[in-house]
Amino acid sequence: MKEPANQQTVLLTGATSQLGVFLIPRLLTEGFRVLALSRKASGRPPDPGASLGWIHPDTLDMGADNSSSTISRGVDILVSCGPVELAVKAVKVCSDLERVVIFSTSSVFSKAGSADPVENDQIADILGGEAELSACCGEAGLALLYLRPTLIYGCGLDRNISRLAAWIRRHGWLPLAGQATGLRQPVHADDLAEVAVRALLADPPLTLDSPACGGSTISYQHMAELIFDSLNKPRRIIGVPPGVLTALTGLVAKLPAFHGLNREMVRRQNTDLVFDDSPLREALDYNPRPFQPASEDYEIPSCAMNYRLPD
Repeated sequence: MKEPANQQTVLLTGATSQLGVFLIPRLLTEGFRVLALSRKASGRPPDPGASLGWIHPDTLDMGADNSSSTISRGVDILVSCGPVELAVKAVKVCSDLERVVIFSTSSVFSKAGSADPVENDQIADILGGEAELSACCGEAGLALLYLRPTLIYGCGLDRNISRLAAWIRRHGWLPLAGQATGLRQPVHADDLAEVAVRALLADPPLTLDSPACGGSTISYQHMAELIFDSLNKPRRIIGVPPGVLTALTGLVAKLPAFHGLNREMVRRQNTDLVFDDSPLREALDYNPRPFQPASEDYEIPSCAMNYRLPD
């Protein structure tokens, strides 16, 4: 583990997310000190000599009154994997910040004009928060990098690839909308962690708003086939007329077991959701792995369990 002469402190929001799972070990390996935000953390100040400290998000409110030197001073970098409103608050509170890396979502492109009102409201909230964040960073003269991942997978905490895997495990088959020809670029969470760390080490700091895609561009159906393969299951895919599957989804989405599912998700199975992240790849030598999932991609790796807070 490296330890720079002038060790920098990273404030990490969304630290228990799938991105945090891989970011914390990578940040520590590069010699950064990490202050990880989690609602599971106690309200006690972290050990100032520890490389990893867990703090509660309420600490940001304390820092706004300058009553918490842990937050208001001494934080050099913000890496946000959580809600954008937390990032806005952190930028306002942390007076020593030098650069900001924000993990947002490519959904601001793919869900623009969605027929689902909930999705529309979610995207409007994200864009509104990002506009405020950009203004705050501009006023403070902070380098701001937006990373907008496509379908994230890698440790079983996502609601896309892992949800498909869970269905396949349980039922042994998978219904798709017709041929499900829409193209996808699934990206491993560890590749995203790697590119974020590269951005933190870049000099001068990178200022960019970019998608962050995986190494494969494949159809939704082929993506599903590879998930079957990763589980050592025969490929049993049933093509259902898109209108029929959309209507059925509208019905089952009302059940608690299918919370978060909606008709638009089914409709998009035949829509290409492909983005160009070549500026990011060139700037940071980003070379993500192709989509070849394995069974270990559906659980938190043992090397990361040492950095998890107990449930």
